[in-house]
Formats: sequence, structure tokens, C-alpha cells
Amino acid sequence: MIILKNKMTFVRLFMTGLIVFFCSSFLRADSMDAVKDRAALTPATSEDEEAVEQDKATADDEDQSTIDDTKDTGVNKNDVNFSYFLTSGYAANDISGIPSIGKVSGTPELDGSLSTAKALFIAVPNNKIKLNPGEKLIVFGDGGPLLEKNSGFNKRFIKNLAILKVREGEGKRYLADVMTSYDDIPLGSPVKLLSGEKAIWDKAKVAKEFPTKPIKCYVAGGERGRDNWNQTDYVILTAGTKQGVVEGLIFQLWEVPWDKNIKLDGVARGFAKVFYAGGSYSLARIQEGSDSIFSGFEAIYNP
Repeated sequence: MIILKNKMTFVRLFMTGLIVFFCSSFLRADSMDAVKDRAALTPATSEDEEAVEQDKATADDEDQSTIDDTKDTGVNKNDVNFSYFLTSGYAANDISGIPSIGKVSGTPELDGSLSTAKALFIAVPNNKIKLNPGEKLIVFGDGGPLLEKNSGFNKRFIKNLAILKVREGEGKRYLADVMTSYDDIPLGSPVKLLSGEKAIWDKAKVAKEFPTKPIKCYVAGGERGRDNWNQTDYVILTAGTKQGVVEGLIFQLWEVPWDKNIKLDGVARGFAKVFYAGGSYSLARIQEGSDSIFSGFEAIYNP
């Protein structure tokens, strides 16, 4: 009897041991699964984060380099646009030397005022010139002399006066609507094709190799009717492609003593960036942070 009881006790102990063993194994397995689940939810390690940040920093550097290259090798699109180019004046030896396709010959409006007219008649020299409806034209005029004594610069200031769009016409007479007016329009003002100006502007936007030698020239003028020009205004410089100027160059502007007998150094007044280079002159936009600029200031480019 005692032996039987001992056997039963041994069996119970054995069964209890098995139950404890299986329970502990299950708990350990569940605990390992939980560890795996937590590992799956854990953010990237610091090494992964540094790799991602390094890739991003490299990409940012490449983007900035691309931006800098664009600024350094061509016209910055944020500086000027085609409209700015159209409204800025430019230089020429004589207005008669600028090709035109006709002249303003009047207006159909009763008051006869060309400057406030909403439509203008355009007279072309012969029947060979054909203007299609919708074609855009530019009226331009002579704004007076451009003189700069230090360089001997002597040209005429030419300015676009209005943009027109052909409505109808044939033969030697066409009617065009005034889309935009910039200034007074005298009778007989010459007219040219807007497409020609756009082609010049597109060519000016092409990046060009910068000169490797310094260039020195002078400020010859700017917007007419003013004796000084400020930030974002344009100025006309007395050097162009013949002197090595290309679009995108940045000139530092210096105020120099009026009396050459006074041995004083010039005073830096700011910078101007070229957005169009003609043969013997260039157009430049005064950069932000510059002081007022006057005719006769030195403009110096240093590579």
C-alpha cells in the first residue's frame, strides 16, 4: 500500500514537471517573438540615419552646384526676363541703321493721339512685306544721345515704345492693336518684328565662356529722365563683345573722383550683372545691396 502511494506521488511529480517544462518553453518562445516584433518596429540605426543624411547632403550639394554653375555661366532667370529686356533701352550709332519693316502712319481713332491710341496704322515700304493677322510688332524710337567722356563713348539711346499685334491689312497698309505701351509714340516711329527681338534674347541666354582677363569700362547711362539708377535698374556699359564682354559677367561699380588731379582711390558702390552684350556696349542689371549709380562710374570685371 505504501509502495502504491509512493508510485502515485512519483507520477504526479513527473506530470507536474512536464507541465512546468512545456509552459516555460512556451513563455520563452512567446518572449522571443515579442523581441522580434519590437525589432521590426525599431527605427533605423544611427549608422543608417547617417548614411541617409549623407546622401541627402550630397544631393543638396550637387543641386547647389548646378544652381551656382547656372548663375556663373549664363543669365540668371531670376535676374531678368524677356519683358525686362524689351523695356530696357539700348545703344546704336544711329536709329536709321536699325532694320525696320515699316513706320507708324496714324490711328483710326477720332482724337488722333498716337500715344493713347488703342490701334495704329502701319505703313510698309512695298507689297513684298506681308504681315499676317496676329503677328506682333515693336515700335521703337530715338531717346537722345549717350555720351561718356572718360571712354569717348558716343551713341544714340534707343528705346522700345510699344508692342502691337496685327489685326488686318494688305498692300502697304496694316492696322495693328496696341498690346502694351511704354512711352509716347511719335508719328513716323519705325516698327520691327517682335520675333527678331525674341531671337536676339534667346541667343543672349545661351551660356558663354567667361573672359580670363580683366575688363574695365564705364557706366554710360540708364533709364532716361533720371540722373541716377538703383537696385534692379538697368545701366548701359561702354564695353561689349569687342572688348570680351559676355552675358552673365558681374562688374563692380566704382565712384571715381570728378577731378583727375585729385589722387584718390575710387569708392565701391555695388555690382551690375550683364544680361545682354552688344558689339560695343552692354546692358547690365544693378544687383541688390548696391548704392545709387551715376553715369561716369567705373565698371570693372575681374576673373
